[in-house]
Amino acid sequence: MKLNILNTTRAVIPEREIKRLFAHIIKNIRYSASTINIVFVGDKKIMELNNNYRHIAKPTDVLSFNIDDDAGKDSIWGEIYISTVTAKRYAKADGMDTDKMIIRLCCHGLLHLMGYDHKNKKEHEMMTSKEAYYLKRIIG
Repeated sequence: MKLNILNTTRAVIPEREIKRLFAHIIKNIRYSASTINIVFVGDKKIMELNNNYRHIAKPTDVLSFNIDDDAGKDSIWGEIYISTVTAKRYAKADGMDTDKMIIRLCCHGLLHLMGYDHKNKKEHEMMTSKEAYYLKRIIG
């Protein structure tokens, strides 16, 4: 499986750590020919996507989209959009380093692509547990 990191902002992105996280998460997935794109955008773009796909007219931190179920060599398994502006704002509110917040959002988005969700308490606990497991290996 291939990872593309696309940064449409001026923010500095912790690419090395994101790639390490990606390697940990996908090591047991059999879609070796598929691609995942992580796209870093500003609040205006993520608000547009959030409004178009979730009908919520405000910025959010991360959105994940499954695209191809086929694992063909040119397929895109999914795309993750992360607002660097919202990530920075959330990091400041949580007293966290912005890079760590960006890595956390990448983990969250990747887990969504793998089918994890947080719509109910049981799902939320499972997803939170998986996030903690992977993040501990990358950011401690």
